[in-house]
Amino acid sequence: MRLFLTAALLVGILGTPMLASAAEKNAEKKLHAVEEALKKHRQQQKVLQSKAKLLGRDLKSMRKSLIGTAASVQRYEDMVSDFEVRLRGLAAEQRAKTRALDQRRGELANTLGTIARLSRHPPEALIISPGAPVDVIRGSMVLSAVVPELKARAAILASELAALNHLRIEIGQKRARLASANQGLSKERTALDRLLKRTARQRQLTLKSSAREKRRLRRLANQAKDLKALIAKLEADERKRTGIKVLPPPPGATPFSAEMGRLPLPARGPIVIRFGQQLDTGLKSKGIKVATRPNATVVAPHDGRVVFAGSFRSYGRLLIIAHGEGYHTLIAGMAQIDGEVGQWLLAGEPVGQMGSQNIAANANNNGGSPQLYLELRRQGEPINPLTWLALSDRKVNG
Repeated sequence: MRLFLTAALLVGILGTPMLASAAEKNAEKKLHAVEEALKKHRQQQKVLQSKAKLLGRDLKSMRKSLIGTAASVQRYEDMVSDFEVRLRGLAAEQRAKTRALDQRRGELANTLGTIARLSRHPPEALIISPGAPVDVIRGSMVLSAVVPELKARAAILASELAALNHLRIEIGQKRARLASANQGLSKERTALDRLLKRTARQRQLTLKSSAREKRRLRRLANQAKDLKALIAKLEADERKRTGIKVLPPPPGATPFSAEMGRLPLPARGPIVIRFGQQLDTGLKSKGIKVATRPNATVVAPHDGRVVFAGSFRSYGRLLIIAHGEGYHTLIAGMAQIDGEVGQWLLAGEPVGQMGSQNIAANANNNGGSPQLYLELRRQGEPINPLTWLALSDRKVNG
């Protein structure tokens, strides 16, 4: 028994360091595994950061290309619209001249017939013609009076025919230039579409716009009774998430308040409904409407952040851009929105596209050509956008 206890004691004394050594080795192994995992994680982080930088540079480059291509598309849209207006004017002038010539066809036929007969029997031939001298002299005097008038009529006729012919040539040239401008527009739109798709793919890798964010916006839109309430809810939600009372201007951007009288229209075209204009509903318009070309490109009028992109009540597809200082741009009437919530926009960056026909946006939906609706708000209250637009964009129809 004593021998057994002695043996057990020896095992206990000798075995303790062995067990401790095994535990230490196990701990070291675990520590090494953790260190290796951390090292691998840091390497992955570096790779991801490097990729993020490359993506950021690529996205920045693509955004510059987007702005340039969108500007080119809008220039072509202006050019095509201008050619179409000129062609309509020339065609109307051609129809008027043709009608005038048709109405005078009988008179012109008589004039031409008389001139043809005189060319065969000139006044000088009367001298040798038979008859009394008095009759010969009288006939010669009559012809002397008639010939200048006939020549004047013939000159007018020749001038009118030449003008009509020149008009036809000009119409042909304008049609050729219109066809060329349409080809250029189609080419630029194709390039813009490709860029938009590439940018959207890149943005998905860098912008974390989740389904939760979309659900949040839908909830806010359903709760808001009108645009003022929607903007207030968006701002309150932003304050809750960021703690910022008023959204500052984007880094490096010109403050919106300094842009009065210099903003471009988001889409090209004449203004057909003015701010404060009486609508068919009896209400006054809180924004302006612009008649655009079918499928016209829509761009951001100023730097800002997309705070809402989706459907809202009678506005249909609505895009709200926060510019800082309490200013918001609201754009509706588009068939397609390309901006995403949370996205920082640069002035001139494409944000959507018009459809092929008018989409209801707030009031006075008369069908026909597409109409873009634009509202400008400060602290949630609508203000007149016309005073903020560049002079070249203030053209109003009606």
